[in-house]
Amino acid sequence: MLEYIRTNILAGHPPAMPSRTEHTVISEEVRRFVLTSVPSVPYLEAALLFHHSPAIERDADSLARALYMPEPRARELLESLCAAGILVRSSDVPTRYRFQPRDETLLTALRDLAAAYPSGVIAISNLIHDAATRNAHRFADAFRLRKD
Repeated sequence: MLEYIRTNILAGHPPAMPSRTEHTVISEEVRRFVLTSVPSVPYLEAALLFHHSPAIERDADSLARALYMPEPRARELLESLCAAGILVRSSDVPTRYRFQPRDETLLTALRDLAAAYPSGVIAISNLIHDAATRNAHRFADAFRLRKD
C-alpha cells in the first residue's frame, strides 16, 4: 500500500477513476428507446417493476412503497405509463394497474431494455439524465432574448 501511495499519489498520478460513460455496450435500439421514451429513472424503474412481474396488479400506494417515493408521484408515474401504453387499468377501487404493452413492438423494446439494464445501469441512467438536461436547455433557450 505504501508503495502505491509513493508511486502514484506522491508522484502526481491520480488514482484511476471509472469513466462517466460505462464500458457497457447498449444496443442502438435500446439507446433510441431510452432517449425517445423514458423521461426519468423512476419511470424506468416503475416500468421494469411491472415488466418483471406482469401478473401482479399494483396501485399507487404499493408502487410508492416499492420505489420509495411519495404516493402522489407514484400516481403520476402510473398515469404516465398508462398513457404511454405500457400499463392498463385493471380495477377502479382502488385504481390498480397491470403490465400490458399496447403492441408487440413496445413489448420487445421493454424486454430489450430489461435485459440491458442490469449490466448497463450507469450508462442507461446517464442517457436518461443527459436527455433530460438537453431538453431543459432547449426549453430555457426558447426564452432567451436574441438580437436579430
